[in-house]
Amino acid sequence: MRMWIKRIIVGFAALIPSWARAEGDYPIGDRMSMRDDPYIVGSYRHFGEIYASRPVAASGEASPLPRGEQITDFQYMLRGTPRSMDDYYKRARTTGLIVLKDGKIVYEHYGFGADERSLLTSQSVAKSVTSTLVGFAIGDGLIRSVDDPISSYLPELKGSGYEGVPIKAVLQMSSGVDYTEDYDTGSMSDSERMWNEALVYNKTPLTEFVRTIKRSREPFARFNYAGIEPQALGWLVSRVTGKTLSDYLSDKMWKPLGMEADANWATDGRGTDANETAFCCINATLRDYARFGLLMAQDGVWQGQRLLPEGWVAEATQSDMPQVQPGKLYDGYDMGYQYQWWTFPGEDHAFTAEGINGQFIYVNPAEKLVIVVTNVWKDWWIEDLEDHTHAMFESFAERLRN
Repeated sequence: MRMWIKRIIVGFAALIPSWARAEGDYPIGDRMSMRDDPYIVGSYRHFGEIYASRPVAASGEASPLPRGEQITDFQYMLRGTPRSMDDYYKRARTTGLIVLKDGKIVYEHYGFGADERSLLTSQSVAKSVTSTLVGFAIGDGLIRSVDDPISSYLPELKGSGYEGVPIKAVLQMSSGVDYTEDYDTGSMSDSERMWNEALVYNKTPLTEFVRTIKRSREPFARFNYAGIEPQALGWLVSRVTGKTLSDYLSDKMWKPLGMEADANWATDGRGTDANETAFCCINATLRDYARFGLLMAQDGVWQGQRLLPEGWVAEATQSDMPQVQPGKLYDGYDMGYQYQWWTFPGEDHAFTAEGINGQFIYVNPAEKLVIVVTNVWKDWWIEDLEDHTHAMFESFAERLRN
């Protein structure tokens, strides 16, 4: 009975109860129901309406993404066996897939009710956006170095687990703060508590979680994937720029890159004092995510103009400390990490942003290749589908290799 009452209350708070509307065959849920079937597919295109959010304004003049020679009859190889894209789309519940080669669209697909106008949620892909905003702030002279302690810019962090911690350690998910990431409802993990208190109920500011976190180990001792890390970085960027993350993202990327649609970024719902969820939940079109990937593939240069500091992309996407090297994050896992980007082993120095339920921005600078895929996996993370997705990236790279 109490759970039923709670669902009703939160449904009204979200102002989008699950029975109120649907988009085609895909019903849209509220804050309590949206993560479950049958609501999750439709809700992942309306994330910024279900949760409080702040707009990320585009300039109104979209930059061209010309079409190249289209790829047809594509199959990807996994463990020596050809795999069907149609089977992948069905299993992964793929809402969008776009491939850019040399800045041109060579493959584009939409499904499960989505199209080129849909605002598709990023989940943790936003972490890579947040780290890129740190790069812009360094380029603007507002952050001196990633070796500076984050608490030197945020005096509120003195006495917390972040006191004296280098910004680089936070970027590498290696700050040493005591934080547990577990998405299962009822887990009572730090991530579940932060999500519910800040986003679902808008009860606690996200900055409060950062300010009160404790330390469990020394910086750089161990990689620990934790949503609190990009949240600390988001607070840093907002403090040094004097802007909301949404406004700074608009100024540094959405307008200069000629994004074709306004995006939005979920917040903790505190009006003008709201904090963006720097660890997740940007909502944008597939092509605009591709433009972000293209900026990274081009070493931070856009239409001949350098936007990110020279050398930032390589610094942010090539693992350079022992605890984040490929193969060192988890037993039996060959990926590495750097500044909120996952890194692939190999000479191409490919890297990817990743988010739960199957969100990816893959960048292979050596091949001038960008792939964005948005899915609605039936579980938070499915290792087999991750293997299929990475294999698909490798097969596209092989097919398009110069």
